[in-house]
Amino acid sequence: MTLLARAGGESAVRAAVDRFVDRMAADFVIGFFFEGKDLERIKLHEFQHAVRTLGGDVAYTGRPIVPLHRPLRINGGQFRRRLAILRAELAGFSEEVRDTWVNEQLSLQAQMTDGTDCTP
Repeated sequence: MTLLARAGGESAVRAAVDRFVDRMAADFVIGFFFEGKDLERIKLHEFQHAVRTLGGDVAYTGRPIVPLHRPLRINGGQFRRRLAILRAELAGFSEEVRDTWVNEQLSLQAQMTDGTDCTP
């Protein structure tokens, strides 16, 4: 059984991703990154990435991570805020599903951030 199946399938992952993206967009720390962005498109690509991470057979149709995220100048603190929101949304999943999903996101930190941490 794949982690995707243990997570409740694509519908459970889609619901978690939808909540995750909505919370990020509304967040007082990182929400500004989502102003004027197509949240449905972001949800689709987050969903595709999550399903693949959990062993599903879905193609990722989003743009490459580095050219998409580097211009945003995301710092380490903002990335950690994103992970905190993700962890909160994954609270109802098994530890194995949560750890796999979060660890995959952690593996992308260097690609998504500008190499700085929080600055005054």
